[in-house]
Formats: sequence, C-alpha cells, structure tokens
Amino acid sequence: MENKLSKREAIINAAIKVFSTKGYHSTRMEEIAILAEVGKGTIYEYFASKLDLFQKMLEESVKVYFTEVASLDDENLPFAEKLLLLLAGHIDFCKEHKELTRIVFWDTEIIDEELKEWSNQMRKEKEDYMTEIIKTAINKGDIKPVNPRILTYIISGVLGSLWAPITLDNWEVNTEDLAQEITDIVIRGIGL
Repeated sequence: MENKLSKREAIINAAIKVFSTKGYHSTRMEEIAILAEVGKGTIYEYFASKLDLFQKMLEESVKVYFTEVASLDDENLPFAEKLLLLLAGHIDFCKEHKELTRIVFWDTEIIDEELKEWSNQMRKEKEDYMTEIIKTAINKGDIKPVNPRILTYIISGVLGSLWAPITLDNWEVNTEDLAQEITDIVIRGIGL
C-alpha cells in the first residue's frame, strides 16, 4: 500500500509540473509518466483518464492550499490578526508552490460540468466561511458594521490578485511586510 501511495503521489506531482507548464490540452500522459518515472499504464491504475487525473490533481492542490493557509477558527483572535494570518498564508503558498498556484488560480480551464460545479461550490464555501468570520468580527466590535459579503469579495479579490505578480512575475516580497500593509489598508481604509 505504501508503494502505491508513493507512486500515486509521484504521478500527481508530475502532473502538477506538466499541467502547470503545458496546460490541460497540450499535456500528454506519456510526459507525466516519464516525469513520474512510471509506465504510462501505471497512471491508469490510479486514474481512469487524463481528465480524472487533472480533477484529482486539482482537488489535491486545493487541499494543500487550504492546509497551508492559516486556520481562522480561533475565536480569540481579533479580525485584523485573522486577516494578517490569511494573507501571510496565501502569500507564502504562492511563493513556495508556484506550480500549484498556477493551476489553482490561473489554469482554471474548466474541462467539464462536474469540475466546474465542484470549483464553484468550493468558491461559495470559502466566501460563506469568510462572511461568517466578518459577521463575528462585527458582532464582537472588532470592525465597524459593514456589508459582510462586500468585504468578503474585497478580501477575495486581493487574494485572487496577489498570485499573479508573485508567481508569474517572480515578485520578491517580504511576506510579513506585505501581509501587514494589506491588513492595514483593509482595516484602516484609504481615507485621510
């Protein structure tokens, strides 16, 4: 079983590298097999098709992202600290996992309706989670009363925008400084 798991992981890791550089349509299973150092047939022992491999790889990528981005469930943390942790986790993920970042945030070429629906459901769950955190912060008096859904969209927009300069342009940033600057802008606003 351990050998099978390591082969599966090798295939997923190879798929991340190939899909992130070539895209879905240009990737051939042979390329993934060579990079994973397995036979092409071995891939089909774990994945029914290229689409199945792509879907599983995308699911694994999202799991890695959510595992590495800080948990915001600690009720004792003020909203500003939660936002700072979220931003720092996102920035670090983008810096440390550029290939995964390209797939999760950029190469979202939705192949079929099932994957499209799954992706949309993940987005909605993430937005609902953030909206609840914001509502709690408002109720605790951490932040002034604002439309929680609008603030969710603003924070999501910031997160969605940061990956490109970090990943594609190799923007060298200090994680803590950038996370703090964005947190300050969100918390204090841009007014004089």
